[in-house]
Amino acid sequence: MKNTALWKDARRAIAGNGKRFAAMLVIVAVGVMMLGGLNTIAKDIRSGLDEFFDATAMHDVSIISTLGFDDNDIAALQHVDGVAKVAGERSTSVSTTVDGKQSSATVTTLNNQGVEQPYLKDGRLPKSAHEIAVTEQYLNDSGKSLGDTLTFKPDDSLTSAASTSANGATGTFSDGKYTIVGTVIDPNDIVNPTGPLALVSGSKTVYSMFVAEDSLNDADAPYTSVVITVAGAKALNTYDGDYLNTVDDAVADIEAIQAAREQARTDTVHQAAMDKALASIDVQKAKVDALPDGLPAKAAAEQKIAEAEAQAKSTVDAMPKAQWIIRDRSAVTSYEDVKTQTEMIARLGTMFPVLFLIIALLVSLTAITRMVEEDRGLIGTYKALGYTRHEIMLKYLVYSGAACLFGGLLGDVLGLIGLPFVFTRKIITNMYVLPDYPLLVDWKIALGGVLLFLVIITGAAMIACTGSLRWEPAELMRPKAPKAGKTIALQRIGFIWNHLSFLGKVTARNLFRYKSRALMVIIGVLGCTALMTAGFGMGSSALTLMPRQHSEIAPYDVMAVTSTANHDKAQSALDKNTDVKSTLPLQLGSVTLAPMQQSGKDSDAADDAKLTAQLMVIPDGKSTDGYINLQTSDGSPIELEYADGDIIVTSNAARKLALTSGSSVNLTDQMANTADATVHEVAQYYTGNLVVMSQSTYEQLFDADYAPNADLINVRGDANAQIAFANDLAEQSEYLSVTSSAKQERDFSKSFQLFFVMIGFIVIMAAILAVVVLYTLASTNISERERELATIKVLGFRKREVHGYVNKEMLLLSVIGIVIGMPCGRALLGFLVSKLDLPGMNIVPNVLWFCYAGAAALALAFTLLVSLATNRSLDRIDMVGALKSPE
Repeated sequence: MKNTALWKDARRAIAGNGKRFAAMLVIVAVGVMMLGGLNTIAKDIRSGLDEFFDATAMHDVSIISTLGFDDNDIAALQHVDGVAKVAGERSTSVSTTVDGKQSSATVTTLNNQGVEQPYLKDGRLPKSAHEIAVTEQYLNDSGKSLGDTLTFKPDDSLTSAASTSANGATGTFSDGKYTIVGTVIDPNDIVNPTGPLALVSGSKTVYSMFVAEDSLNDADAPYTSVVITVAGAKALNTYDGDYLNTVDDAVADIEAIQAAREQARTDTVHQAAMDKALASIDVQKAKVDALPDGLPAKAAAEQKIAEAEAQAKSTVDAMPKAQWIIRDRSAVTSYEDVKTQTEMIARLGTMFPVLFLIIALLVSLTAITRMVEEDRGLIGTYKALGYTRHEIMLKYLVYSGAACLFGGLLGDVLGLIGLPFVFTRKIITNMYVLPDYPLLVDWKIALGGVLLFLVIITGAAMIACTGSLRWEPAELMRPKAPKAGKTIALQRIGFIWNHLSFLGKVTARNLFRYKSRALMVIIGVLGCTALMTAGFGMGSSALTLMPRQHSEIAPYDVMAVTSTANHDKAQSALDKNTDVKSTLPLQLGSVTLAPMQQSGKDSDAADDAKLTAQLMVIPDGKSTDGYINLQTSDGSPIELEYADGDIIVTSNAARKLALTSGSSVNLTDQMANTADATVHEVAQYYTGNLVVMSQSTYEQLFDADYAPNADLINVRGDANAQIAFANDLAEQSEYLSVTSSAKQERDFSKSFQLFFVMIGFIVIMAAILAVVVLYTLASTNISERERELATIKVLGFRKREVHGYVNKEMLLLSVIGIVIGMPCGRALLGFLVSKLDLPGMNIVPNVLWFCYAGAAALALAFTLLVSLATNRSLDRIDMVGALKSPE
């Protein structure tokens, strides 16, 4: 019977204090939702990519070589410990016509080992010569469909015309028309071409295409790359430590045979070149040997043959040696992008729940403390009847525990099902083209989040009860003496105090009288304002990213890319075009950067960290003013001519690879040529990764001739005129890619949905935080001062005067919280931005005035909304019941 009464009392407490219970439940639900939801989203995205890689048998290790590979290399790699499958691939860069414009593409053969197969969306994969599979982006851009045909030719922006045979075929694949038989997703590039990541990169579109091995011109041609799967790796998640360790072990075993295979391939290629050179010499030698001995002409011919043999040997010896570049999946841009994105989301999933855990702790302490104060007489009665402290405390533990359990259950449903479904399906699909995302439920996170809030909040309830349970029953049964009034500091400032009205003086005294409650209101409003300021600031920082890029860093209007062979013709036309104000010809390409560990220096970058960046080679003697403003993060200009053989790396790439001025970095270009360089300076850059060097530096590092293939163009007219000019230019066959800065800005703001969702999410969380905290504190305030409020109502105060008597305090405290919250929001934004490691973006906090105004207006609106809601409670105060004697 004794325990039954206690449980009944606990159930009645929940029903009788429904508003406080709901407030605690909502705060717990939101905290658990974010803890479970954001961490689950990160796991869903990673698992989605892992399943996609498993479905396509994506390589665990890939190798490219400066001299290609032969079957002996494939056989040697197949016998390496830990290697499951090895397949050679042949690929080449080509140009093709897309909607009347020249565009770049990469054509790759399907290997017979089933490694790294494109994901088939529609149709089938190529099985015979002159069949080809393309991406959905190609079909959309070209207007073609399955069954249509396409043609391609060598892309001489990367390869020389010598690679084209006399009949017009490419050096790798047969010429003629190819029939489109399938639509695929390239596992090496899953970035949505119309999403924000593609716009941020600013790189030209390169379409992925796949053909059967029957399309090869020479079936014995060397492989351009090798793709490898590692034994046991498929069963592991591609981002887990076990997977990375398994791949690292296989890479170490591959490296053990690297030197021997490089030398063997070098000997094979050099010997083949020597045999070819000697073949013609042997013909001449046979003719000379047929001449009679003693002839002066024979001796002269033998001398020439000897010189030719020496020259051939010297030429072969000077040929480059084979060099392997071994890479794991971290070299795949999409793989690294997903890793970065999910780490960012998981960090947010840790930071935000901590904030709501603190708020839940404050709310629960306030609610339970007030309940205990209201139940003083009942607690005293229980103690007098012989109930122990733990038995009396049961009611409040059940109350707070039920709020945690029901709130946690609701939060798990929203976080593990609702939030991933909305966020993953609607937003991440805008960034990537993965065919599917699994919805996983991590029960450890689901239960752990609920237990975390349960332990913290029930612990707070125990603390709130402990103080009152120390008192004797007689003391508890008597009403608690009201808090004594004190002279406040403001009273000593006569010229202010004397000019305050009566209600103003009462308000001031009450603010100082209930310091803890005033502090909690300020903290609640401060947190709300700070969250919204950070949210709006994040939006303004993101949406001004591209405009700042083009106004501060890259003020050129149009970037136009041609093939190397067509550049002179295109440049001549631009020079004659009256719409063109000025041009800067240059060489564009791409390079992979890998930091080099320096003795005596610590590095935050991983040993195997790599990053792909755009390469911009500026011709000697040309100024970049008006096109690219190279400057440090503090605005100091960087002069390229003072680099003296060094390179300039932009800030995002430098941050990712932990590079600073003076750091050494390895560069690998599109043709697998490598060079070691020193970073001259780190330049500010907002969107994309860029490496800038002078013409002389490029020729020195890569031992290659400078070959311009692009122009930065400034155009006469406004944004519409610039876009129209770019569109006209793109229609010309000489151009592979034409990018308008004005169009990039428009498309960027339209497609950047991720930040809009983040802003909305943060504002909603701030609204919940503000409303719950303010309503809880306002209700507690009215409950504690019910006798006081009943007194002033008896004295003749009207409804509006009673409302003002209470609400004025709330408004003043809210204004203080808003004023402090705005700079705190700016600081929070800086912290969030430091944790938001978005691929290719260097987000700099940029909080515009309307961000502060919007945050302040909404915080004030939430305060007024709560005040309107609590006015009903003020109107329902029972004056007789509140003023009657407790005895």
